[in-house]
Amino acid sequence: MKHLIITFMIAILPLYVNAQNSGIFGKKATSTKVTDFSPYMQGAVPVENGLVTFTKTISAPGKTKQDLYRKVASWASARYMPNVENGKWNDHDYFRNLEYATVKSADEAKGQIVCQGCEELVFSSKILEKDFTEVEYKLTIQISDGSVKAVMNNIVYVYTFADERERKTAELYITDDMAFTKKGKFIKQNRKFRVKTVDLANELFSEIETVIK
Repeated sequence: MKHLIITFMIAILPLYVNAQNSGIFGKKATSTKVTDFSPYMQGAVPVENGLVTFTKTISAPGKTKQDLYRKVASWASARYMPNVENGKWNDHDYFRNLEYATVKSADEAKGQIVCQGCEELVFSSKILEKDFTEVEYKLTIQISDGSVKAVMNNIVYVYTFADERERKTAELYITDDMAFTKKGKFIKQNRKFRVKTVDLANELFSEIETVIK
């Protein structure tokens, strides 16, 4: 058992160091303050069966299920390692995992990997002040020959919404009905959650697409 643990740690150490220091796939351009909200307007947050659900199917022609699974599993083991921080908060690929982040299950025969996200989404950061929320979510990845489907849902925020920290589901905060006034204008408080969540989903899908190409 000791030998297996050592072998496993050696195998994932390069991924851990990479995640810690330079981003899993290298640095992307640093973000600036969001001024164009058009990508986040009505229709940007899909709802399926009553749940906010982001879905992307990525085509990988000529790649076998086994090859795709190996690449995605390697990515997931680094991306969902507990208590790991990647980059600076305003990088597109920044994340700071909390202790409950993990790969919940990985079944190569079924081609399925289920990840439990538990991390910080930082809205703004100053020397003595950081505005952030903890976000929990499930990422289910289904792999087959030539294709990878990723689904992100079960999204929950832990944040000081009034005078105390509360848990709120994405369905109660970032859907079209909840994030906009009747006149179609963004509700400012809800907007920052919606923007960061859409960005997170897009970044996860982008990382998966990068590793399987």
